[in-house]
Amino acid sequence: MNQGRIVVDSNRKLSIAVPTYNRVDFIDSFMSELRLCAEQHFVNVYISDNASGDGSKEILDRYAQESPHVRYYRNGATIGPDENFERVLGYPDTDYVWLVGDTYKIAEPVFNAVMAALEEDDYDAVLVNVEDRVVDVPEQVYTDRNRLLADLGWHMTCIGSMVYSKRLLQHADYQRYRDTNFLQTGILLEYIADRPFRIKWIPKHSVMGLKVPGVQKSSWQEQTFEIWTKRWANFIFSLPASYDLDAKLKCIMDHGVKSRLFTFSAIKRLRRKNILNKESYSRYSRYFRFTVPIPSIVLRLLSILPKSMF
Repeated sequence: MNQGRIVVDSNRKLSIAVPTYNRVDFIDSFMSELRLCAEQHFVNVYISDNASGDGSKEILDRYAQESPHVRYYRNGATIGPDENFERVLGYPDTDYVWLVGDTYKIAEPVFNAVMAALEEDDYDAVLVNVEDRVVDVPEQVYTDRNRLLADLGWHMTCIGSMVYSKRLLQHADYQRYRDTNFLQTGILLEYIADRPFRIKWIPKHSVMGLKVPGVQKSSWQEQTFEIWTKRWANFIFSLPASYDLDAKLKCIMDHGVKSRLFTFSAIKRLRRKNILNKESYSRYSRYFRFTVPIPSIVLRLLSILPKSMF
């Protein structure tokens, strides 16, 4: 473990937490961008490396040695991704912690907007846009859990969209949402399920994906239906009863619609790649009516047509 050099002059309001695993193609560019933000604003960056075996360690060691604001922790063995999220969120001791994915960048406008929100009021969390994908929800402060779930639940799956308060993290029920793929979302929605809350939504500025020439982000596309039909629906339906069924149903469907994961064009691509086929249709069809905005009979037809047609 290398925690970097301890400094007195650190921002006590906000830290940035980064879980990472085998991102050697991105990590140097990612850290170069993040280091500038950290040093300009005296924000500490906590990195939990899930025992990467691809050369990430050497790069992260270098940044931790060079910057007093980079705190690098490396797990002795690979643990589950959810356990790594929990671990990195536990390292900072600031008032707020921003969980950021290792293939994103925080530009100055979105950082300044978050800091301004944290200074203006005592929020339970702050939510930000990611890659400008939310276009129809104005800036506001949420105090109604069902409205939040219906408006932004689909978006809150993004690593980088959520800044958690310390009190939220201290009460987070990590165990309940482990191995769901949505722990980062579940701990927030669980926390506000049975208490008054204030959550600030900032749509104007976005966390953006990091572009590295010649490098493609690894994809979970082969698991599209497992994650975004079965696990997604089960996760939202499992939320406490204080969330209305209508809000849950809208949240579940909105992901496929608003992320454009299940547009007709996207479904045709999944058939072309043989991700949609007779077997996957049979396995996941019970979830399609909640998650895919295309009639089941059309999906069934697409699943049996020759993939060469697409």
